[in-house]
Amino acid sequence: MPDDGTDRKMTTMSETTQPTTFASIARAARAIRDLRASVRNETREPLERKIGRWQRLRTPELPPRIQSVRPSDPAWPAHFERERARITSGLAGALGPGLVADVQHIGSTAIPSLASKSILDLLVAVHGSPATPEQLAALSTLGYQDYGTSPCDHEAVWLWNTERDDVAFVVHLCSAANPWIHTALNFRDYMRAFPAECARYEALKHEIAAEKDRTLFEYSLIKLKLFYEISERADAWRGASTQRPEA
Repeated sequence: MPDDGTDRKMTTMSETTQPTTFASIARAARAIRDLRASVRNETREPLERKIGRWQRLRTPELPPRIQSVRPSDPAWPAHFERERARITSGLAGALGPGLVADVQHIGSTAIPSLASKSILDLLVAVHGSPATPEQLAALSTLGYQDYGTSPCDHEAVWLWNTERDDVAFVVHLCSAANPWIHTALNFRDYMRAFPAECARYEALKHEIAAEKDRTLFEYSLIKLKLFYEISERADAWRGASTQRPEA
């Protein structure tokens, strides 16, 4: 994003957590042990490395209207479609029409029955190497600022557009060959297809968020375990549906 002379405030996960206590350290340690014993084993990135990345994450400071959790907003899909067209056109105009392989709406705002902050996640897959200086420059002209590695995948880059006061856009820029794409889309489509799973996921998020002494770090660990569990079912569901013979 071009420098407009302002000092954009950023926070890290450690800055947004509550003061660490012995109880929170013990709970986090238990959560990490539970993750290691999870039904799904992370093979592409060691858990310790993922946790270390999370603790160094930078995020922009957002206005309350964006930060507040709200019921699913019917305007979110339209916001996504407009932003997808803007990104696709902007990258094609700067770098050629053959660069973008796909742009998908992922995350909580992509699941119609799920409450969320007004932050839209876009998975932008490109042919060839992702996050080249030319690609980042093109996205910068569209209002996106580079915040480093995506918390979702260590081979994706995380860019934020916070120019609006009613919605923020987050791009996860990756190679079209990245296997994380299947994980993200399977999870989204499974949650769309099974409202009971969606309700369970949302109920747990509300439950742990309501516990005032829990740190953001603990919250993230617990949510990751549930994500792994649902992802395993989502991948199996996708595999079964693709192997099912047509009628």
